[in-house]
Amino acid sequence: MSFSGGHNKKALVVVLADVENDPRVRRQIEWLTSEGWVVDSLGRGQHPTPKVRDHFAMAAPPRWTKTFIGLALIHTLLTYRARFRVQAESLFPPEVNARVKAGEYDVVILNDTHLLPWLSNRSTFRPGPPVTHVHIDLHEWFSADLPAGTRGAFLLQGYHRWTRNHIVHSVVNTRSVAGGTAELYVAEFGVEHPILVRNAPPFEDLHPTDVVPERIELIHHGLAAWPRGFRQMVDAMRLVEDRFRLTFMLAGSQKVIAELGEYIADQSDRITIVPPAAMVDLARTINPYDVEVMFFPPVTRNLETTLPNKLFEAVQGRLAVVIGPTKMMVDVVNEYGNGCVTDGWSPEELAATINTLTADDVVRMKAISHTMAPLLSAENEKKAFFRSFGERASEDLADVTS
Repeated sequence: MSFSGGHNKKALVVVLADVENDPRVRRQIEWLTSEGWVVDSLGRGQHPTPKVRDHFAMAAPPRWTKTFIGLALIHTLLTYRARFRVQAESLFPPEVNARVKAGEYDVVILNDTHLLPWLSNRSTFRPGPPVTHVHIDLHEWFSADLPAGTRGAFLLQGYHRWTRNHIVHSVVNTRSVAGGTAELYVAEFGVEHPILVRNAPPFEDLHPTDVVPERIELIHHGLAAWPRGFRQMVDAMRLVEDRFRLTFMLAGSQKVIAELGEYIADQSDRITIVPPAAMVDLARTINPYDVEVMFFPPVTRNLETTLPNKLFEAVQGRLAVVIGPTKMMVDVVNEYGNGCVTDGWSPEELAATINTLTADDVVRMKAISHTMAPLLSAENEKKAFFRSFGERASEDLADVTS
C-alpha cells in the first residue's frame, strides 16, 4: 500500500504515555506534519503540540482497577476481551472509535503492544473499504513471561500472552528501534522483519568542546533506575584515576535519585548528580562534557538488546562514549569508532577501560561524533520511518530526482 504525497493524508498516533513528554512519539508527529499529513493523537496528558490537529486524552483508569483486589476481580471473572475493554478501550474518548470506524485515518500508528487487542475490534477496525493502514512500533521487547510463583504471574500471564499474540493477527507493518529487539519478535512470531527506525534526536549545530587532560568530564544522563548500571559506575569510579569526574543527569524517580545520592556520599568530590535538561536542550546541555558512559548489565531482555536514544543524544552532544558489551550499541560504536567498549560487566572492567583513555583519545572520539552527527540524526531516520509503511519522504524523492 502506497501513500506517496502526504498532503491531505491523515494519521492517528497512539501511545499510553503522555504524548508531550515522549520524544519518540513527538518525533513521529514532527515527521508526519512536515510532509503535509494531518495528525491526531491519542494518549495521556494535554494537547501536546500545535502541530497536532486534535488530541484525544485517555481517561484515568478507575482507582479500583489499580488495587490488588480490583485486579484480581478483573483477571479472574472477565474474559480477555472484557479485561481489555475495562483497562484500556473504555478509557478512549468515543469520538476516536467513531473516526477510525468512518475511515478518517489513512494510518493508525500504535506505540504500545498493550494496545494491540484494539485492532481486533471489528466494530471499529472493520474489514473492507475504507481501509485503514495499521502500523505498530515495536520499540522494546515485551515479554508475557512473569516471575513464576508471583501473584502477577498467576493473574496476568495468560492475558499478556493473549495481548502479544495479536501481533500475528492484526498488524500490517512493524518497525523497531534496534535490530536485536526486532529479531526477538521475528523469532517468536514469524512476522516480517521490522524496518529499523533508530531513536535519534534532531541534528544539532554544535562542535566538540575542549578537553582538559587533568579533568576529563564523564556523564550519564537518562532515567533514574538502578538496573541501568548505577552501582557499577559508582564502584568503578573508586578505581578510576583522579583525572576523571562523573556527573549523573537523571530524570524520574526521586527515590532512586536520593538513594544514589547516599551511595556516592564517599565520593562527593568526584561524582555529582544534577537535574535533567529539557529534551530540546539536552544536546547543548551535555555538550560541555567529554565522555558519555552507558553501562547496562543485561539483567533484562530489553537491556540485552537495547539501542538507546542516549547513544544518539551523546553523538549530537559531540561526546565520546564508553559502553558495556551491549551488542546493538557495540555495532554502532565499532562501525564509527567514536568510543570504546568494556570487556565485561564488572566495575573493574569499566574502570580499566576508562583509565586507558588519554585526552588525545577523547579529542579524537569527540571529533568522530561530530562527523557522525548529521548521519545519526532524526532527519536521516525520517526516511526509514516513511519507508516502514510504504511512504517516501520528500528527502527520498529529492535523492531520486537529483
